[in-house]
Amino acid sequence: MARQRRFIDTNVYEESKNRIRHIMDTHDHINVAFSGGKDSTAVLNLVKEVSAERGIDTVDCHHRDEEFNPEPILDNIKYYFDQDWTNMTWYCIPRSSTMFVLGFNKEVIKWDPSGDRQWVREKPEWAETLHNTSKIYGQDDFDKMVAENYPNGKVAIVNGIRADESIVRYRSVVNKVTENYIAKSFSSRATLCKPIYDWQMNDVFKYFKDNNLRYSSWYEEQMWSGDALRVASPLIAESMKTIEKWALMDPEFYDRLTQVFPEVRAHERYKGTISDKHLYKEYGRDMNGVKEWIQATVDKESSTYKTMMSKWKNLDQLAKSNPERYLVNGNAEWILGHFINGRILHGDIYPKTTAQVRAASKKKKPKINQNRRKK
Repeated sequence: MARQRRFIDTNVYEESKNRIRHIMDTHDHINVAFSGGKDSTAVLNLVKEVSAERGIDTVDCHHRDEEFNPEPILDNIKYYFDQDWTNMTWYCIPRSSTMFVLGFNKEVIKWDPSGDRQWVREKPEWAETLHNTSKIYGQDDFDKMVAENYPNGKVAIVNGIRADESIVRYRSVVNKVTENYIAKSFSSRATLCKPIYDWQMNDVFKYFKDNNLRYSSWYEEQMWSGDALRVASPLIAESMKTIEKWALMDPEFYDRLTQVFPEVRAHERYKGTISDKHLYKEYGRDMNGVKEWIQATVDKESSTYKTMMSKWKNLDQLAKSNPERYLVNGNAEWILGHFINGRILHGDIYPKTTAQVRAASKKKKPKINQNRRKK
């Protein structure tokens, strides 16, 4: 049965609170994933509002410290950490990530326990370090870790994911008809909940203004610099496109970052002279080409390599069974792009919709000069 669009007499603010009420009704515990960014700040305050309706005066939440956050983001996290209505666990534990430099992805371990490099900053004294463990944690470990903080019952991990931020996030919520803001996690006892999935950026800042809420001043810096309004590692491919703006927004942080990763300055200087077009031409011909790119550019001893090869194996099967949805125009350039910029490490690739396939397959017809005289 085809889905039908219908309009309801409400707004995203009221709907998000209705969703949080439903989450509370269907779960035993709620824990907000707080990054310090605008979206998770909005969700944290929304959960506070609904909790107050029910006579609950504290909100459980956790922050996953990424090591590479600038001071304005950390100031906002510390502000909410210090509030008497939050019960926040601040994690500083090793995690695998990537650094994109001059066309190549390199594995980086946040809070690297090996001692091979110095940290960009020291861990806060109040942080949960799990006794300085040497284990490298993944998203599956975090979901389980949050759930295990509660001895029993069903746990809702509430985040600030919005569908309009990327096509992957959009597809993740439209693929379900009911409760499309509630998804499975890596823990059998926990679900991932997205109560503001249909908010636009304007809705977030209107909510802050209407309620006089504190948010990070980092967004003011990004606005004046012309950078995208988002909290993300400066080392990922998307951030490295405009890494020179980080030097303007927070010079002290940029100096510390480049002391630890001097190759970032090289990237800033030479990124305008390189192009990844040759990579798409050489490796984007088919799925075997994507595999060759992984083998040629990613350290085979790293966890990034293992993750990418696992993702490639799954995508190779999907591309064989449903090529028109994955191999647009018969090549794998679209899939290769997710590997080159590192997006594949943070989520799955959803198949192209019918409309997207049709749009990609349309060929431009050559223009005919109607005024040309026939001979």
